[in-house]
Amino acid sequence: MTKEKRQTLTVAEAEIMNVIWTHEPIAMPDIVSQLPRTLAYSTAMTMVRILEEKGFVVQCGKQGRAFVYQSIVPRSEVQRSMARDLAERIFGGSVKSMVMNVIQDREIKKKDLIELKALLKEMEGEA
Repeated sequence: MTKEKRQTLTVAEAEIMNVIWTHEPIAMPDIVSQLPRTLAYSTAMTMVRILEEKGFVVQCGKQGRAFVYQSIVPRSEVQRSMARDLAERIFGGSVKSMVMNVIQDREIKKKDLIELKALLKEMEGEA
């Protein structure tokens, strides 16, 4: 599988990856207990195996009888890839439309707005 292809996660896979990124290395029972929704242990284990096959995580040891996992792909890399994919599939490739939709649909914090303005100024200087 190519590097670009592996960067797409389902909603449940993203939930598992967020737990792993936050607590890694992490044992399987801890992954299950930290998930934002209830999943059967066997279901979560199957999903972690899928993430392993996709190249997102690696088994890095055991804690008692439970396997321990850590990420291979940084969260920031997956965020960028999935944001590009979302812009392409839903917003016709328009990052502006995607960002405007998010900003208009939610109240944006003043701190976030200041950071966005600074980023835009920096990007204008590079253009």
